[in-house]
Amino acid sequence: MQKVLRRTILAEKQAARRLLKKKDKKLFEEAKSNREQNAFLRRDVAKEIKQRRFERREDWELGPLAPRRDVGDKKDTFGTVSTQWMRGPLLSEPEQEDALKDVGGKYLTLVKGDRVVLLEGRDKGKIGKITATDRERAECTVEGLNMMDIEVPQYMISPEDQDKRPIRTVPQPVSLNKVRLVIPLTDQETGVTRDVIVKKLVNGPMWFDRQTGKQKWSRIIPGLGIKVPWPKVVAKEHKDFAVDTLRMDVETKTFVPTLLRPPMPSSVIDELRNKYSVFRTRHDPEYIAEKMKEDQEKKAKKKLSEEMRTPLKEINRKLRKMRKQKGKGELTADMLVKLGRIIANKREPALSAAGMSKVGKVPETIVA
Repeated sequence: MQKVLRRTILAEKQAARRLLKKKDKKLFEEAKSNREQNAFLRRDVAKEIKQRRFERREDWELGPLAPRRDVGDKKDTFGTVSTQWMRGPLLSEPEQEDALKDVGGKYLTLVKGDRVVLLEGRDKGKIGKITATDRERAECTVEGLNMMDIEVPQYMISPEDQDKRPIRTVPQPVSLNKVRLVIPLTDQETGVTRDVIVKKLVNGPMWFDRQTGKQKWSRIIPGLGIKVPWPKVVAKEHKDFAVDTLRMDVETKTFVPTLLRPPMPSSVIDELRNKYSVFRTRHDPEYIAEKMKEDQEKKAKKKLSEEMRTPLKEINRKLRKMRKQKGKGELTADMLVKLGRIIANKREPALSAAGMSKVGKVPETIVA
């Protein structure tokens, strides 16, 4: 039985090592893919900037004779950018921590549904609502602001789309550090409510929500101690279909366990896991009894081999008995004299090999 238990433990350790190796490989591949995407994006941007500089110089040199850019293949997409330029590059973990430290870090203080104001760009000072946040890029998308024209490839236009143009106007994500939260705040003295730009937010106490099974936290304006409420989340509407299972059918009790029998039959374990699996930790009583019997037979066989006297065991037994009768040896005066002579004879060769003429006196005290 011990062999079966060791086999199960060994199989679990091997599975854990394989899982860890698979996880490390996945992380490595993701990091490699991110590096390749960022490198491709940088090359594409550099190539586009170089081409635009060439065209600008060509337009300046040729003047009225400069070629038109909004014809040919660029007739409908002139002035647009690639869809890959919509979002910024993926950030590494240190870069994410540095970019998100002013907006809550791991626990963001800006979420979907917040009203924010842009601090930079052509829409500076305008207020909009956040429609999405991207933690990996430290960006957020603001509804109706920072719009950009992108070139849509033909394969992305489905036959059902009403708009067949290869151009779309979408909001470009902006950095989370370039926006500030806007909330309605009532003046205690005048009673007037107006929109106020919150310069900084900090995380408040955290707690665990049992209903959602997630960790939640509050956001507070430092200095004033005002708790900023989170935006209201609109509940999703679920439509009922003819093939859906009714709630009353789910809540109906079809099995009630009693004290006379267990809630589940003993054969369920064989259905959930293979009976001969190396990961199995619970076995049938007959199997356990058989393995215990095998262990007892092995122990009896081992004990019998130990009790059996072989010629080699007899010789070793006699030698141990003779050594025990002799007892421990003692150094006599003659032995000490011989040891002193040997040490004296080997002293000179040892000193000459070490490059010393004689052994100096060891000082009693050492001054640091």
